[in-house]
Amino acid sequence: MSVAAQPGPPTELTARPSWARGFISNKWTLRALGLLAILMIWQFALSRVNPIFSAPPTDVVRSIPEILSDPDYFPAILSTVRLFVTGFVIAAAFGIVLGLALARFRLLDIALTPYVNALYASPLPAIVPILTAIMGYRLATKVLIVVLLAVFPILINVHQGARSVDATMLEVARSFRVSEPRLWLDVILPSSLPYLVVGLRLGAARGMIGTAVAELYTSPDGLGYMILRYGFRFNMDAMLVVVLTFTVISIALSLTIGLLERRVQRWTVTSS
Repeated sequence: MSVAAQPGPPTELTARPSWARGFISNKWTLRALGLLAILMIWQFALSRVNPIFSAPPTDVVRSIPEILSDPDYFPAILSTVRLFVTGFVIAAAFGIVLGLALARFRLLDIALTPYVNALYASPLPAIVPILTAIMGYRLATKVLIVVLLAVFPILINVHQGARSVDATMLEVARSFRVSEPRLWLDVILPSSLPYLVVGLRLGAARGMIGTAVAELYTSPDGLGYMILRYGFRFNMDAMLVVVLTFTVISIALSLTIGLLERRVQRWTVTSS
């Protein structure tokens, strides 16, 4: 005769009510709690600082209508987005082409890859004064700053992706006498797509930093200039609203590229 197994004591997870398990497992609830904790710490920490140099969240929220009514605010957003898009598109095109070329041509790889890695590791915002001294305070200078910040993550990831193409696929393509352009379009580039999307996400983040740096140092317009303007007036509440605008744009950009990354991952899994 078999003896039925006695149920053990309930674990911590099963002992909780269903509503508690749902509350804990909901990622949006946890994120909201994290944001609430950050705001509470921010409010408590800055409430004891001189109000000239501090901006608690409550004061920042109260200054939002002031910023929205500023006639320069929305044109500044358009100027910032236009600068970022211009620089990022140039950086993406240059990074993809050069990354694929470095992976495909060994002599070019040996000659340039050490310098690419060195430039990627160097503090590029530190050369902004040199660029402005050479090129002046022009749109081309701002675009170049964005390109320099954004291009290297794209280039390096595309290079690594192209180098990681399965050798068997290349051998099969060559055995069928596939032409060089078809080899690039049908084998190398599709295999590099996951790396490319990761490079675009990292490059977009650095490109947004480059946009802020360019506007802070070389521009009489854009959100970066508004940050300087409010900072010189010691209007910290309004300045932080502009900084948060930068943050919102960056988050929206990251979410957009994240959607592209998930689609590429699904396509890669399906095709494999």
